[in-house]
Amino acid sequence: MSLDVSRLSVLIFDVLGTVVDERGSIRAAVQDALGEAGEPEERGDALANAWLTRLDELLSEAAGGEYRPMDELNREALEHAVKAADVSLGEDALAALAAEGLRPKPWPDAAPGVGALADRFNVVALSNTTMLALAEITRRGGLRWAFALSSELVGAYKPDPSVYRKALELMRVEPGQALMVASHPWDLRAAAEQGMATAYIAREGEGEPAEEDEFDLQAATIAELAAQLL
Repeated sequence: MSLDVSRLSVLIFDVLGTVVDERGSIRAAVQDALGEAGEPEERGDALANAWLTRLDELLSEAAGGEYRPMDELNREALEHAVKAADVSLGEDALAALAAEGLRPKPWPDAAPGVGALADRFNVVALSNTTMLALAEITRRGGLRWAFALSSELVGAYKPDPSVYRKALELMRVEPGQALMVASHPWDLRAAAEQGMATAYIAREGEGEPAEEDEFDLQAATIAELAAQLL
């Protein structure tokens, strides 16, 4: 390991996909909603995939144009997926499903891994989701953040450079004192461009590194990353 851990004072974690199982949680929530509505549950995977795909598209559009809050994009993506899947969900069911989609459950290794790291470092969440959603995810998952920061603080979405700069500014650290932890290579590339060290967590379905990608650390889980850093 070439990274000088003694220089690090802040670990900045992506949340959606890295700390929480967004895809698995949304699939489970969709299955439950369809079952309660009397709709065929076999349509659940297709609906969940369509929801996530449309949400990614809307986030990309917002990242390159006018900022729109994540909860607004999430609801729009869900309605698009429900219509495409030709299922019938009432307003209350749609609202409940949209809310559940904003607070996915942590991966099993997340809480113990973050907790172990929090004994030595300031561990910070930096997410494209809303501050309210981050609060819900943190409370439900028992996550020991020093701070939980949303990109809505700057009215932009990662990988916009302003999001990473705001986190560094608020934590009063230089880029070289911070380690960005994510399961999305694009997130790590953007952080590295700001001078931050990077750690890749391999999560199924969240993105594979390109051949030219070089990260300071790689791990299969947050617990494994903690073992490397501690």
